[in-house]
Amino acid sequence: MHQFTNRNYIHTIYGVLTMVVAFLIAIIFRNYWVGVMGSFGSLLFMYYVPANKDKTMTQLFLVSSISCISFPISACLSKTQWLTFIWIALLTYIVQYLMSVNGYIGPGLFFVLMINGMIASLSHLPLLNALFLSLYAVLGVVIAVVFAMIENRQFERYQINLRDIIYKTQDIQPSIRALMTSVFAFLAYFIGYHLKLNNYYWILVSALTILQSENVTVARKRQLSYIGAGLIGTLIAFVIYSLVNDPIVLIGLSFVFIALIGLYMPKSYLVGNFFTTPIALILFKIVRPEMGNTLIKTRILAIFVGTIIGLIGVLYYDYIMNKNWPIANKLEER
Repeated sequence: MHQFTNRNYIHTIYGVLTMVVAFLIAIIFRNYWVGVMGSFGSLLFMYYVPANKDKTMTQLFLVSSISCISFPISACLSKTQWLTFIWIALLTYIVQYLMSVNGYIGPGLFFVLMINGMIASLSHLPLLNALFLSLYAVLGVVIAVVFAMIENRQFERYQINLRDIIYKTQDIQPSIRALMTSVFAFLAYFIGYHLKLNNYYWILVSALTILQSENVTVARKRQLSYIGAGLIGTLIAFVIYSLVNDPIVLIGLSFVFIALIGLYMPKSYLVGNFFTTPIALILFKIVRPEMGNTLIKTRILAIFVGTIIGLIGVLYYDYIMNKNWPIANKLEER
């Protein structure tokens, strides 16, 4: 049973406000896409993790900067599909490596790659439309950073220390892990595309959840937990799809789920991640109501295919490390 403090509730309120602001802007401009993509971008508020102590604001700044640069690039590359596969793999390597060498606590590469995978999959849209959607997501990132800075100013008062960011290390393990993660992220995205699925980037999302596991034992437990949580989350979304069609009500429900993510993510990554499935499906229901239960079926398939790819990736990484670790130690000695 998770115990929550007043500090947890205040953090959650700030998290909800990021999405509220995004949808207020959407209502003003009468464009729900602003609210939906802005809400996805605002999920980067989850990278404000005070447990990082002096690294807290530095991690947020680093992840936000990468996101603001990568989102438009993903949009521009979306028209050339083979480039998106390489781009997602490269981005995965960069983010995973930086998260590992700096020892950051938090969602890791999950939200950054989820949003980039989404934007890079918009090949069916005109380039200008895809670019605008990426900029709406950037707007959400900016909103998230503003509220994180307000919360930080109110409580921790941590500083952004760019000189503390580590870019190089003599330890070969972060490089190998980043390489393995990027290879299997490439495979997940590639397979998702060729399965001709709507929102095929969900296979990438599911794979990355498992690929972030520390070892095979954790990966197997996480796979079962993620499958269970994903299916329950999909069931909740199906019930909502069946009963609710009013966009305002759907927006209200999205606020509820972002609050649950804000509460549980700092306590347990997996529990918090449980609520990402219904919120993602609800947000798409607002702007793509014609997709109906097709998105539900896609999500279920993506959960199984993605977690299998992720588990294979962790098994291979574990095999490589166990086999080559003595060699790695010799390289470090040099």
